[in-house]
Amino acid sequence: MSETQPLLSPQEVDATPVYPIIHSIRSDIIHFIDTPLSYDALTAPDLTYTLIRPLVEKYGAMQRDGNMSVVFCFLLNRVYFSRDQNMATSPVSRTRAELCEILAIRTLREYGNNLLELAVVLTTSWMVYSGADETVMQMAREEREDLEERVGNAIEMAILGRSKRFIKSSSCQKVIDGIWSGKCVYQAESSHSILSDTYKRNPIHFYDPHKAPLLDHYRLKVPFIRSVLEYTNFLILFVLFILAIEWNTRDELNAPEVIFMVYALGFCLEKVAAMQEHGIQVYFKGTWNGFDLAFVTTFMLYAILRLYGVFHHSLWARSTGIDCLALIACLMFPRLAFVTLRNNLMVLSLRAMITQFVVLMLIAAFCFCGFLYALWTLSRNEAQYSAGTIAWWMLDLWFGLDASGFERSTQFHQVFGPVLMVTYAMLSNTLLLTVLVSILSNTFATINEDAAAEAMFRKAVSTIEGVKADSLFSYQPPINLVALCFMLPLSYILTPRWFHKVNVFMIRIMNLPALLVIALYERQAKHNGTTGFYETLIVVTERAYDSLPRQLKRLSIFEGLAGSDSDIDAIFEIDSHSLSITSSKGEMGTLSIRQTRQIY
Repeated sequence: MSETQPLLSPQEVDATPVYPIIHSIRSDIIHFIDTPLSYDALTAPDLTYTLIRPLVEKYGAMQRDGNMSVVFCFLLNRVYFSRDQNMATSPVSRTRAELCEILAIRTLREYGNNLLELAVVLTTSWMVYSGADETVMQMAREEREDLEERVGNAIEMAILGRSKRFIKSSSCQKVIDGIWSGKCVYQAESSHSILSDTYKRNPIHFYDPHKAPLLDHYRLKVPFIRSVLEYTNFLILFVLFILAIEWNTRDELNAPEVIFMVYALGFCLEKVAAMQEHGIQVYFKGTWNGFDLAFVTTFMLYAILRLYGVFHHSLWARSTGIDCLALIACLMFPRLAFVTLRNNLMVLSLRAMITQFVVLMLIAAFCFCGFLYALWTLSRNEAQYSAGTIAWWMLDLWFGLDASGFERSTQFHQVFGPVLMVTYAMLSNTLLLTVLVSILSNTFATINEDAAAEAMFRKAVSTIEGVKADSLFSYQPPINLVALCFMLPLSYILTPRWFHKVNVFMIRIMNLPALLVIALYERQAKHNGTTGFYETLIVVTERAYDSLPRQLKRLSIFEGLAGSDSDIDAIFEIDSHSLSITSSKGEMGTLSIRQTRQIY
């Protein structure tokens, strides 16, 4: 089968029965699991032979008959069971979700090392209502008018269900690594694209840079290349932000501030389009996407205040806008650190720790509002302190900075004032701190136990986010603003064929330098057999060093660059060469003996 010929045509994908398998899996899981069990208990030998293997054989037979949606159905059921928040049934539902993940891993193994089939299974967006009765479809449409027939692919279901063991499995990692590096190419599908160009749909295939066109605009949607482009775009945004905040003037918009506004607006458009395409749940699985959303919100507030203040001559709006610009620094610096050190264990842990810290602080602040209200009510009689002043004293006690609240506690009430202050101090500064340290330590220990799984999960999220269906992502900020204003109206005027031609032409013109660099890099990587950017750079550098004249190589500066381990490979090359010579001599000797025997 040719790589350009799809394993499944769109008609076969739409005709694959999915809905009956989803509910068959749900019925079997509910029937066999009625008590909470741990993961170790589920994978014990007794349950492996009596429960898991029969279910794998049952659904594996369906898979061998040509239904490639079985893995997707298992992961969809895992998402369903993992969303159970009922205190009485959630332990059982958690066990059922674990079983769905185990069965998904086992059924995916049947495809072995066939990367193309694995990619089709994991990246195809199946129609979830395919195979359902007409009465079921009618009931579903009555409940929801905007019924979505496609809810995502298997990898997206694994991300939504936090199926880290499934993502960590070797079969899934082959596909994710192939998609990330661009070796395995597939086009994402989305019904929420802002600039949709679906005229030409390429099947899942392996990429060969020597057979691809020089200006291959599809390479701009490869996750690895997109990550490099996004990192470069953010560095440019970071530099423009520093220039804007250092050189801004209060009463007017100067050139650095206008350039930053335009570039940041293109950056915001890209983030809004990503949120629109993947949905809030998948988008917020990213490590730093929360910072991006906060940046978009703060930037829009800053831009509105500045524009309003300048054009309506409002001093307050102009000054407040600059203050909001300064607040963006609290988001830009951590965001840059997180992107640069994305695979660091501390960065992986910080996301979960920050989330739990914020939740605990909000709960504690809400609970301590009772103390604030009580002290404020007592102060109405004599002290007449405002609620803001009392809250500031309480905040000082919370962080152990000042004891002004203790000194003035008798002014609230001779008896109840000191009692409330001492009780609040014990709860906030002792109990809450102990609980916070325990929770964060447990979170870090949990992530540290399987840091590889956490890193692979984050890479899977980045991979799925990197494969974009929206053509708007092929335009880099701030050119995407021009594309939105120019190409979006054309999409309603031109036919799909002509819109595709104009869109491809515009992408190639706007990204000409980037496409040429990408083509050069991928041809060098293919020629040298390397997989990563740094590995390719090292091999190219070594070849350039080997091509230098011997007199230049003997210079001390080049010997230092080569390092003390530069001749290790030469040892084995010499040994291999000597072995080949020895074997060739042995063959010649054997041949001469045979010839001698034939003569005599």
